[in-house]
Amino acid sequence: MRSHKTSPLVAPAVALLLLLGAPQGLAQSSADWAAVKGMDERFRLDMGGFFQKFETTVRIDSATTGRGTEVNLEDDLGLDSNQANFRADGYWRFGRHGRLDFAYTAWNRKADRVIDRDITVGDTTYHAGAYVESQLKVTFAELYYGYSFWNTPKFEAGLQLGLTALFNKVRFEGNGTITGGGGSTGGSFSTEDRSLTAPVPAIGAHVRYTLSPGFLVSARVRGAGATIDNIKASSIQWRAGLDYYPWKNVGFGAAYDYMDITIEKQSDRTVELDYQYGGPMAYVSLVF
Repeated sequence: MRSHKTSPLVAPAVALLLLLGAPQGLAQSSADWAAVKGMDERFRLDMGGFFQKFETTVRIDSATTGRGTEVNLEDDLGLDSNQANFRADGYWRFGRHGRLDFAYTAWNRKADRVIDRDITVGDTTYHAGAYVESQLKVTFAELYYGYSFWNTPKFEAGLQLGLTALFNKVRFEGNGTITGGGGSTGGSFSTEDRSLTAPVPAIGAHVRYTLSPGFLVSARVRGAGATIDNIKASSIQWRAGLDYYPWKNVGFGAAYDYMDITIEKQSDRTVELDYQYGGPMAYVSLVF
């Protein structure tokens, strides 16, 4: 499995924001903000399509068979690397400094393939030539508190602290030459499935700059690693985008979002899920 460290990427952004000067320029009226920024929002909701490219590796151990095979779902089992999914995210401001960021997306990926090597998943070994159906179903949600040390119509920058939650379900079904936990082989059928819920706390930073009234560029980075109970997780995520607001309450945007995350449930039946995805997003933005 790939390994990555998030702190070297997050720390510079955090340190930069902490070392810069005091808050400034927060006394403008709402009319001043709208004149410079093109709108003045308290609530924002973006809804649109997320065109993701995936790379996913799964390993499921067993107390009976030992360490499982590291299975690349795209290369070994034929899951499509590209998929378009609905995504919604946004934030609610309480004052010029504080804000609550949220996001939701989900995907359900399936494939079937005749495998060309032996694969051990949990208590089951699917031998080369077996027909294997696989599925990975994920629900992804984020909730972060952000504090903007700087927030003027022209420029905003601050820190974030919150939680990314992933609800994963992976399933394998096979026909062919299969070895079960008891050592039986033959033209048999076997199913292995696991559910893995991972809360991933993270810190981050956000920045926004007004190019001209109605045209805004923004970026953010988040990352951390933590162990909660028997769930160990680490992640790094970044996003950059451009928004255009031709009207007071409605705009359009495009962004690129990337995440690399490793989740491990540690037990005698350890499950490790390691995936990265990235891709462009296009959305309609509603602001009030």
